[in-house]
Amino acid sequence: MMQSQELELELQLVRRVKTGERRAFDSLVDKYKEKAFALAFNMLGNYEDAKDILQEAFVRAYVNIKSFRENSSFYTWFCRILVNLCRDFLRKRSRQRKVLVEPLKTQDDEEAEIIEATDTSPDPSEAALGKEIQAMVDEAINLLSGKQRTAFILKHIQGMKIDEIAKVLNCNESTVKVHLFRAVRNLQKSLLPYLSIRGGG
Repeated sequence: MMQSQELELELQLVRRVKTGERRAFDSLVDKYKEKAFALAFNMLGNYEDAKDILQEAFVRAYVNIKSFRENSSFYTWFCRILVNLCRDFLRKRSRQRKVLVEPLKTQDDEEAEIIEATDTSPDPSEAALGKEIQAMVDEAINLLSGKQRTAFILKHIQGMKIDEIAKVLNCNESTVKVHLFRAVRNLQKSLLPYLSIRGGG
């Protein structure tokens, strides 16, 4: 299976890092830096802050690599470090940052309905309305609680599975589902007035 082969190659890199091989760690950084930066940026909403926090996360990962027990992918383990640093940063600044949200890739959950409401109509006359609603979606996600917001970003922007999110957030899968359910419910409440207006009241 291709996925298992890729995971095994990754674990071989991790084991080489554990023996002190810096080049192997550089390979892991090259593999995940873009995806990890996207996560940091979506959580912090600021390019320079995301870059700084990501650099710190990679340093911590390198220093603490021997604590990685290899019971998940390296990226899942690394995400836990990165997410915790981002959340600490936000707590210290005690203010929320703007989140840039991409359309959901999955269409099988009720969450998809929220983003579908932001789709811009082919009719140019609705372009401004589409942008306005997208801004409302961004703001609504920005106002979610820390765990709801993080779970939503990990699932719908990073594309993580429930079990991976559980490892990142250090909780069980049912708790992740609760965070996602509450996130969707809160987003629906926040966006309902705008969706009603677009639907004609």
